[in-house]
Amino acid sequence: MDNLIGKKLDGLYEVRELIGSGGMANVYKAVMLGHNGPVPAGTVVAVKVLRQEYMHDPDLVRRFKNESKAISLLNHPNIVKVYDVSVNDDLQYIVMEYVDGMTLREYLNQRGGRLTNRETVHFISQILKALEHAHANGVVHRDIKPQNIMLLDNGQLRMMDFGIARISRAENQLLSGKAMGSVHYISPEQAKGDETDCTSDIYSVGVMMYEMLSGHLPFDADDMVEVAIKQISDQPKSLHEIAPEVPNALVEITEKAMAKLPQNRYASAREMLDALDTYVHNPSVMFEYKYITEDAPEKVVKRTMNQNRANRQAEKPAPCGKKAAPRQKKRTIFLPALFGITIAFALACLALCWMILNDSSNLMNNKADITLGDYIGMTQDEAAATEQVVSGQISVTWEQEYNSNYAAGYIYKQSPVSGRTVREGQNVTLTVSLGTQYVTVPDLTNYVQADAEQQLKELGVSVLVTQAVDTSVASGAVIRTDPAAGSQVAAGSTVVMYISRPQVATTTKVPSLTGMSTADARTLLVQNHLGLGSQTEQYSDQPVGTVISQNPAAGSTTKLNGRVNIVVSAGPEPAPEPEAPSDSTTGGDWWSGLFGSGSSSSSTETGTEQGTAGSGDPSQKPLTDWWSSLLS
Repeated sequence: MDNLIGKKLDGLYEVRELIGSGGMANVYKAVMLGHNGPVPAGTVVAVKVLRQEYMHDPDLVRRFKNESKAISLLNHPNIVKVYDVSVNDDLQYIVMEYVDGMTLREYLNQRGGRLTNRETVHFISQILKALEHAHANGVVHRDIKPQNIMLLDNGQLRMMDFGIARISRAENQLLSGKAMGSVHYISPEQAKGDETDCTSDIYSVGVMMYEMLSGHLPFDADDMVEVAIKQISDQPKSLHEIAPEVPNALVEITEKAMAKLPQNRYASAREMLDALDTYVHNPSVMFEYKYITEDAPEKVVKRTMNQNRANRQAEKPAPCGKKAAPRQKKRTIFLPALFGITIAFALACLALCWMILNDSSNLMNNKADITLGDYIGMTQDEAAATEQVVSGQISVTWEQEYNSNYAAGYIYKQSPVSGRTVREGQNVTLTVSLGTQYVTVPDLTNYVQADAEQQLKELGVSVLVTQAVDTSVASGAVIRTDPAAGSQVAAGSTVVMYISRPQVATTTKVPSLTGMSTADARTLLVQNHLGLGSQTEQYSDQPVGTVISQNPAAGSTTKLNGRVNIVVSAGPEPAPEPEAPSDSTTGGDWWSGLFGSGSSSSSTETGTEQGTAGSGDPSQKPLTDWWSSLLS
């Protein structure tokens, strides 16, 4: 048994049970005692304790202290809260928020390893918000993976296990040269043991996003070293190939996060969050990111989906045919093609003339170049009162859309963007936020899961499915939602949907075995998902080999596959054997009782006298005299 179970740590935390075990520490469920601690008495907490065998390993102790120092700096709704840290020579532990939920890995497995686009954006956004906070406090996680992220019933994530986190500013060189973290999610520079920064975390997030969208890890192998080598040198299969239905924008975001060179990734978690927000508001957006190549950093390569598609088409060989037939085909196609080219050329000339005339008109009007101002964050009235709008330097087209990140009435998007040089009179489109869009959660009770999910997704909310037991609702149908039906929720938020599942029996009633043979009792127990336990014998008036009692008793409830002990009859108890006669009723006393107390002595005396007198052998006397002397 674990020697910490039942112990009180510093008199503040009573350890109840072991709930997890990691590479260098164990995690226990504990309860806060007293009223002088960091949380109210009775609060359930998680206590992470460094294992005893590592107490004298300076590297592991330093890592544990790093974690203590790192997470004590952090306070964010998507990061597990830390209540207390105790580091001394005898025991080192961290007291954290107890999160009752499943890991993101367990959720992925439950969903078949793949999530919807909306779920992926929902979860990745929360992870990035947690990292934005951690990075702002100088903490790089360095071990981001689904196993280190907890999922609550309300769809909120909690990032945990900063076991190899590094304080990036003060200890920049301490952990360089060591490839730490889960090999399927570590960045190439981390796999090589090079120095890492926040972009390493961005890479790990990209790997998770790739896995969520496709259901596959980008790199996998039986040998962990081989996986690390692939992280360094190989390119993963394109998401377009293994998940062609994923939108181009999400593919581009994933590719940029997973770029081999750190300088090609998003520079910060906020930058990646902004890209996801752009996708949410315009799923058809094309980012057309530019990348620095490793061989020639001064060159940039434009990697857009259109170019990739054009390249694939260019690689297709032209079809071949017989020599005579193509000549006729070319002759028949050439004239229409030439006619089309002529028309296109004429149209181009007309367009060029129009542009020349238009430019001449602009020159005659003497319109000046101006630099567009920044209108994002202004109200519509404030933007309308600016000099460029009032003076007519620009004309404005107003649009309105819902946006939960900006209050109603504020401009959150402009096109062309600020800082661009345009000709006076340029039309600028300014989009004003209508605020957060709220939708009403419908009553989906007893709906089939697929139909209920579809309804919620059409409302623009994310759906988190969990299972529960409710005998009044058919299996696979909706029990309830959280928030409940009729509630107002923001578009893009998460609604938890509880789906009925069959109740799994864990107990059974113990049948009566009395009067059965041992073989029949065993058969009946197996039919009731039980087993036969110990067998003892006892004398009884029941036939030999029949059951006369049992434990647990008949009719009681016990766990499935439990054991039932029986007592078997050994038959009636045998009768006691007669006792042997004692010394007082055997031998000479028996004879004395039969013939009288003095006969022996008389005989002896007679014999003595006869012998003394020398009268001869008594056998020589008459028979009657001999019996007389014997019986007198």
